[in-house]
Amino acid sequence: MPRSTLFAFVLAVLALQQPAVAQEPQHPDVIERAFTAGHGDGSLTAAEAALHAHLSGNPRDEDARFALAIVRFLLTGERLSQSLYRHGGFNTVALASMMTGLGGVNQGVAANPDPQPITHQQFEAIIRAWLDDVAAVERTLADVRADRVQVRARLGLTRFDLNADGVASGDEELWRLFRIVQNAFRPNRQNAAEFVIAFDRGDAEWLRGYCRICMAFGEFLLAHDTRDLFERAGHVFFPANVTPHEYLKGPRKPFDFETGVDATDVIALVHLLSFEVEEPARLEAARTHLLAAVAHSRAMWRHFDAETDDDREWIPNPRQTAAIPGARVDEDMREAWLLGLDEAEALLEGRRLLRFWRGDGSRGINVRRVFAEPRRFDLVLWVQGSAAGPYLEEGEFTADGTWNRMVRAFEGQVFRHAWWFN
Repeated sequence: MPRSTLFAFVLAVLALQQPAVAQEPQHPDVIERAFTAGHGDGSLTAAEAALHAHLSGNPRDEDARFALAIVRFLLTGERLSQSLYRHGGFNTVALASMMTGLGGVNQGVAANPDPQPITHQQFEAIIRAWLDDVAAVERTLADVRADRVQVRARLGLTRFDLNADGVASGDEELWRLFRIVQNAFRPNRQNAAEFVIAFDRGDAEWLRGYCRICMAFGEFLLAHDTRDLFERAGHVFFPANVTPHEYLKGPRKPFDFETGVDATDVIALVHLLSFEVEEPARLEAARTHLLAAVAHSRAMWRHFDAETDDDREWIPNPRQTAAIPGARVDEDMREAWLLGLDEAEALLEGRRLLRFWRGDGSRGINVRRVFAEPRRFDLVLWVQGSAAGPYLEEGEFTADGTWNRMVRAFEGQVFRHAWWFN
């Protein structure tokens, strides 16, 4: 962060020249209370304020600083959900679950029966606000510099106010949302109370990487003109979207096969995933964030490999036990993931080419140029292959067998583990 005086600058330089040492927290209960926010009169906002106040008096308490970053990350999700819910968009969680095959979702929070109108401009403002929130979390994490930190969090009981009604209820506890993205551990109210994660230094890098991936997604979305999609098919997500095509709305859905959504709207939505680039600089920012995510993932594993304890690990090294019952990480998984990181970095930097899935196999896609020299994005044409034409080159491809090795190591569940590992 900017330093306003020479004295502060000298202190910053000295701090960087030696490993930071975490100060023993004088009020460790402030962290415990932060992750049971929502009970009684508490809230995540109040937890953030309490941790910030604690750090004002204990600026070297790195555990509390890490806890503050985690709470702020949870707040980004709460604020985004509130913004979506106000306009009827909370059902996007269930829709995403259905479309990705992750199974049924007990959201706990019903759809908004009286959604507010939303314009495309307001939708983009929501994404910008979320992007700013996540960037602030990443900056907080960057200030966690101690070699050893630990935050014990009873995350399953953390409550959100997802529907912006001013109450963080039992139906909005985190364990309910956790069921959406995994199936090995099926939490309920009872075992959630006993589910404690001891986040450590490697997990701080994990969360920084997660922030960077979120920021890359936000930058990619804002780089493109999505107005046509929003106005023609946005009512799939936002029933009260402001559109010149109001005549499409109403109870008559001739191709609604008991899903609440007309199938032709879903077809149109896929057809309209074709956007002109409005802000090309955002695409380069997205690539930078993805490269940073790779670097944080490597740093994460360096910290994990150095660990000798075995204490309720969020992501364990091959010698440790995961806090999530039944979850495990073996040496093959670790090595396959690190190999995948090497290949991803080489693609993003343009040092290697992504092997093209059509043609005679002599040329590949320069992924760096996809970001640096953007053209209209069209999902269907990318799948078909013609959109890749301007970026095809001859050169060194990514290593053969990388993807197959990852599939074998993760027993066919690469994407589920990618959500976990980032």
